[in-house]
Amino acid sequence: MNPRFELLCGSEQAAQATIDRLTARGLYVVRSFDLHEATAGGDACGCPHHGTDRCTCAYVVLLVYGAEGFPAVLTAHSRDDRTFLEIALDPNALPGRDLVEQVLDALLDDTSPTHVSTPAGDAKRLLRDWPAAP
Repeated sequence: MNPRFELLCGSEQAAQATIDRLTARGLYVVRSFDLHEATAGGDACGCPHHGTDRCTCAYVVLLVYGAEGFPAVLTAHSRDDRTFLEIALDPNALPGRDLVEQVLDALLDDTSPTHVSTPAGDAKRLLRDWPAAP
């Protein structure tokens, strides 16, 4: 199960707060996909959530790099003023346990102005049985 967090803010604020949290811990973050940038200038995006011609939802993919190994992949799906942030775990390219722990610590840092509504214990349970690095 992928760790999932709910942030009580919109897409850009959530993405920037996440990038700020991670870079403050010495991690390198790349925004590899942004739905708004990908659909810029297009009119064919009908939103099933809002029923509008122009979708106000957002989807961002962040790649988080540590010192070595595969990056951790974070996805952020936003609708209105709620963002669901998820660490996407691909069994074919698992990031190291240390990197995932750094990401979780950054996301669960309660000094951030962006509220995270996921219990820390639920997210940390993921690390108990984390596969050993190759």
